[in-house]
Amino acid sequence: MSFRKIKIRTLLLRLSVGGIIISSIVLLSALMLFQKGNIENSLLDGNIAYASKLADTTDLYLDIAQKELEWSASLIHNLNDLENLRHEVDRLRLQSGFFNSVIVVNPQAVVKATSPESLKLVGIKLNSRGSVQALKVKKTFISEPYIGASGNYVVFISAPVFSDNKDYIGYVGGTIYLKKQSILSRILSNHFYSDDTDVNIVSADGNIVFNKNPDLVGTNISLPVDIRNKLRETQKGSFRIDKNNKEYLVGFANIKNTGWSVLISGSSETVSNILRSMVIDSAWFILLIIIIAGISVALVSARISQPLEMLSVLTRLEDNLAALKKIQEINAWYQEADRLKKSIHNNMSQTTNHLAMLSNEAKTDPLTGLYNRRGFDAAIKDHLEDNKYCVILLDIDHFKKINDVYGHDTGDTVLCHAADIIKSSCRDFDIVGRMGGEEFIVFLPNSSLSEACKIAERIRLAIYEFVFPLAGKITISGGVTSLNECENDYDKMLKQADIALYEAKGVGRNVMIASHMGKLTRVET
Repeated sequence: MSFRKIKIRTLLLRLSVGGIIISSIVLLSALMLFQKGNIENSLLDGNIAYASKLADTTDLYLDIAQKELEWSASLIHNLNDLENLRHEVDRLRLQSGFFNSVIVVNPQAVVKATSPESLKLVGIKLNSRGSVQALKVKKTFISEPYIGASGNYVVFISAPVFSDNKDYIGYVGGTIYLKKQSILSRILSNHFYSDDTDVNIVSADGNIVFNKNPDLVGTNISLPVDIRNKLRETQKGSFRIDKNNKEYLVGFANIKNTGWSVLISGSSETVSNILRSMVIDSAWFILLIIIIAGISVALVSARISQPLEMLSVLTRLEDNLAALKKIQEINAWYQEADRLKKSIHNNMSQTTNHLAMLSNEAKTDPLTGLYNRRGFDAAIKDHLEDNKYCVILLDIDHFKKINDVYGHDTGDTVLCHAADIIKSSCRDFDIVGRMGGEEFIVFLPNSSLSEACKIAERIRLAIYEFVFPLAGKITISGGVTSLNECENDYDKMLKQADIALYEAKGVGRNVMIASHMGKLTRVET
């Protein structure tokens, strides 16, 4: 039998109309007299927690943006193919939306391709701070904010580009506009604090990287030396600062990828004014409430506040799954607490699922649904300690011709069907990934070379017998080897499988070649 949960207002009225009113005023008076410091500390804790969330979100954003650039850089090995460069910078800018503009630059700082083309930077030699630093360090980095070649106040992220011979041939760079709309500004602008709360992201040299007022972006924020040192030396914390004759409570957290600081500030005067106003309004009742309602209010308040306090503690746990389980166990015995409990539980569940989805997307090839290189490496990690496994490297034959004749849309369709066929031809515990382009990889745990050869041949025949839309009949070639064939060295095994794949291409394609006892042999049905 379901009972309707009692409302807190009804409960308090039933205890005593006059007594509860007076008791409420006592609580407000005690809050003003004894709890002001605790409230300010709670506000600081909330600011720190919110700053940490924004810092983590920004770190995740920048990390994914860097991975996007590194992936694009890994696909470019020649800066002379301008059509391919234009395609890649457009894809990088439009696919994820992380960057306002994307460029490819050679070692002489000359722009080879840009997106959007309206920037008209192709052929121009860049002398901006970000470009100079990218060419100097020759590795992935995030710049401090500066005025870019387009005249915008930007943050620049770059990844080096190397030729097939591992020679440095330039970089791929993406800019994030700080005074204009970007995904970063939308994420940071979407918060639910009061209008008195200010959100700033400040660079290591004190310049404002983000503020809801674009006019403040790029200006230098004046902070005392001890506070600047605290921001530099501490991952997160709080401080108080006076500004325009007001005291502000500031919580901060540092962004690991850049050394910037997220500052969340609110005025302590707000708390004082609220409490002071309550005390003045209830001054006539203070003496009476101390005598009549003191003991009863203390007991009832403890009972009422218990579920709320437990919810407050659990929302700060880093382990969301453990927090969700404990939230379910809370006895929310009145309606408001029960609604709050359900709301927190639902929001925490959505956040956990969203983070899981982001993690999955970062490890999955968006076209085929297979593991990408990063996801594949993570999936096989637990199996690398074993001493019995194999790999199959696969490559669709004449795939460039399919793209050239039928178009990239048909090529994408071929990749998707091929991925499905490869996956269905493998066992449930085999791990399949797309290495890039038309190349796939299959990791076969606890398998012998003969088992791997059977699966490889099954894949080849399934591809050969399938009629692909528009493209018709296609073939696939592959190289197969096992760990035992490669001195128990995983990297050597991959290299040997690649040699076998190269041999399969050389003998006419549509064949699987196995590396066994130092020899390359054709896999027979």
